[in-house]
Amino acid sequence: MRKPSLLLSLSVCLIALYVLTACRDSKRDAIGKTQVRIETSEGDIVVRLYDDTPLHRDNFIHNVNSGFYDGILFNRIVPDMVIQAGDTCLKVDGQRTSRSGSAHDSAKSVGPSAVTIPAEIVYPRHFHKQGALAAAREPDSINPQRESSALQWYIVTGKKQTSAQLAELQALLYEAKVAACFDRLQREHAEELAALKATDRSAQQELLSRLQIEAEETLVKNPPAPFNDVQKQTYARIGGAPHLDGEYTVFGEVVEGMPIALRIGRTPVDAKEHPRRQVYIKRIVVE
Repeated sequence: MRKPSLLLSLSVCLIALYVLTACRDSKRDAIGKTQVRIETSEGDIVVRLYDDTPLHRDNFIHNVNSGFYDGILFNRIVPDMVIQAGDTCLKVDGQRTSRSGSAHDSAKSVGPSAVTIPAEIVYPRHFHKQGALAAAREPDSINPQRESSALQWYIVTGKKQTSAQLAELQALLYEAKVAACFDRLQREHAEELAALKATDRSAQQELLSRLQIEAEETLVKNPPAPFNDVQKQTYARIGGAPHLDGEYTVFGEVVEGMPIALRIGRTPVDAKEHPRRQVYIKRIVVE
């Protein structure tokens, strides 16, 4: 049998290299080409921004290029869940201003002309796996459209989740959505409920019972989507924060430096989830 020629072997190698490179490029194209380096006091984290959330991508790039995040503190750390930054009123020692009350308030005082950005929730394609980059926002009670803060963002540092844990979480999420729907219906009938409380407690309780049934029927018709196979496998393999899925805009993911994000996530915090020591962003640059 004739041995393959050197030229043939080289050609095979080049084809294989091309295929591997093409696969890597395809994966990169699928999540976007814009890469951003977050230089922190603990080390560097590199994120890639998604192209199918263009409003959030462009807003983040604008904020980065404007230097809004240079020298700011990580203002919130939830152990085994997220690390959050973007409050431009919180600077490292020597530059500190007062702590703002919320993402909404801080956006008013510094930076973007828009306080919020329309939601771009591309779910379940983008979900809260470990390393996901997402936008913070105000709660549904005052922000039913789920618009994102123009400044504040977080990186998911959540731990692994088994199938049994996800199943239990699915049930809890269902109950929480029923409760949220019931609360919304009560707000819609607030005047009627208040009048009945003063005149007819029995009728008030009857109305509340009807609203509870309506909330349950609403969720029966529109239940939360179950976690798909990709989510289950990813949460089991690397972890994340599945209870946040479908609720916030995920607009990028960590591609380098996840151990740095996890280290920041282990920073001791107080009762309000504020870090007990200063962990900060030196600067962020678009690469």
